[in-house]
Amino acid sequence: MLKSEGDIVFEETARKAEQLAKANAGSYKVRLFLFAILGYMVIFGILASLFGLVGGLGWLAFSSSSLLIMLLLKKKLILLIAPTIWVLLKALWVRFEQPQGYELKRQQAPLLFNELDELQLRLNAPKIHRVLLEPEFNASISQTPRLGIFGWQRNTLTLGLELLLVLSPEQARAVIAHEFGHLSGNHSRFSGWIYRVRVTWGTLMEAFHQQQSWGAGLMCRFFDWYAPRFAAYSFALARSNEYEADAISAQLTSPESTKKALVNSYVTSSYINNHYWGHFFEQADTLPEPPHGPWQGLHGFLSEHEMAAAKLEEMLHHELQVETAYHNTHPALADRVRALTGGADSELEAKPLSSVQETAAYSWFGGEYETIIQQFDHQWMENIGSQWRERFDYVKQSREKMAGFHAKPVSDLSDEELWQLARFTEEFEGGVASLTYYDAFQQRHPDDADAGLIVGRILYDKNDEALLTQMKKALAHPAHVIEACEYAYYFLTRNERHEEANWWKQRAEEQVRIDAASEAERSELMPKDPMKRADIPIEMRQAIIDALAAHPKVKSAWMAEKVMQHYPEFPAVAIVVKLGGFIINEDKVVSELLDELEIDGTIFIVPKKREYKKLTKAIIKVGVRIV
Repeated sequence: MLKSEGDIVFEETARKAEQLAKANAGSYKVRLFLFAILGYMVIFGILASLFGLVGGLGWLAFSSSSLLIMLLLKKKLILLIAPTIWVLLKALWVRFEQPQGYELKRQQAPLLFNELDELQLRLNAPKIHRVLLEPEFNASISQTPRLGIFGWQRNTLTLGLELLLVLSPEQARAVIAHEFGHLSGNHSRFSGWIYRVRVTWGTLMEAFHQQQSWGAGLMCRFFDWYAPRFAAYSFALARSNEYEADAISAQLTSPESTKKALVNSYVTSSYINNHYWGHFFEQADTLPEPPHGPWQGLHGFLSEHEMAAAKLEEMLHHELQVETAYHNTHPALADRVRALTGGADSELEAKPLSSVQETAAYSWFGGEYETIIQQFDHQWMENIGSQWRERFDYVKQSREKMAGFHAKPVSDLSDEELWQLARFTEEFEGGVASLTYYDAFQQRHPDDADAGLIVGRILYDKNDEALLTQMKKALAHPAHVIEACEYAYYFLTRNERHEEANWWKQRAEEQVRIDAASEAERSELMPKDPMKRADIPIEMRQAIIDALAAHPKVKSAWMAEKVMQHYPEFPAVAIVVKLGGFIINEDKVVSELLDELEIDGTIFIVPKKREYKKLTKAIIKVGVRIV
């Protein structure tokens, strides 16, 4: 329902690009090529300028006279130029993180690697350097440049264990062939290059945002404008690439295998989430420890459980109603199937495999199958096991509290007790059962925004018009506005009251604009930003002081507050730290400080050094020394 201004610009740009690509593919590709090299021109232009500046100054200094050297030293221009060059070079030298997961070796799964070798040869595709397993129902090939923006790609194939537990070897081969298709020599070189550039610019934008330097800030300003627009303009080619990759998959396997793999990927994964994972995690409410490893349990579920054909068909029907949209380069299932069948209507069937022994995981992992399942179970217990116990303890304590609340008349419960009783009842017995207690709470606090939102959600499931009154109460809290508007909008549209629905849509869009402006306001700290003495809660202030005082590298610190135009009740704290001792990377120390603070809210930490001189001076001028 809701679209931000960025979403609207993206869709308009992508739609115009698609129209141009259909009308004149050659013209579109020329424009896309020029737009792609714009990013490289900016980056290499900056590099050329920096090295030209250094070389020019060096040549002038040593070919003219000592007068220029004296001038550079006396006016401290060297101290300005050298850090500037270093900061910009450091901003450009972006490290791209390698994908993480369980790494498969050839000796563990020789049949899988033989499949990869064959696909690589037939498609003239680049070498796969690593093969990873991850839990999700997914498959992807990622390219990580060893030299940052300068390329030299390291290719990683990531396969979801759940995917391989569901698909047959032929269907899994079709999925992998699709991923290879994006990089293959059978794909046009131009399409492959654009595919890599598209990923690179998006990753580069995120990397610049993670750096704490003004050099990265300068690059952010350009890539925040450039990367989303390039993604939108190249969207038409990216969408076309998905269809081409499907076609390549069908050629290497068969249209039927590719079609079945698509159906299973869209439908069976949702079925497993609802009927296996949902029930598995529900057991944490009653058992202190998992009854078995989750992956061993999934193995048993797929071996012994007969998936309900009617439910699968219902889920397939739902997926086929989904229309292709601009939030994802992947087309909708119906359009992908039509493309595979040449536009002809094709009967689809969501039919799982009859036994685990037929799956790609069992076939490709062979004798290592049980070992891999056990290792995934062990890793899951290390990562999630403590959360299971926490859930069990929480449910046990909550039910004990509920029993205590039920022992009293509702009128004798405090506001906090009544609220907890309503929330616990909703969580453990359902929304309808909790309405009695929410109604009692609202009799005491008729305009409470939190209660309005929750009661409105429950009434939405009952298709009760009273939800509109509740959602209007929820509008009093900015954090609830968008969700409240969405519920009201969907209720009204499904009851064909479109004129009323439009009011809620406009209210939500207004909130989206306000939130976007607030996010932009809190995303950066500049010397020109208005500052004031920090007026924050005592607990928050003391937590900041304690964290900074405990850090061995922080010698002194000052604190002020950025004046906010949106949501001034949520402060944006600006802190200057003077660091001491042996420090290789000050930005890394600042990142550590931000991680250690663990405080909800907006906090900027700026090291006291020359490149931030104006900013630190502005903060110290109005702030107070806290360390």
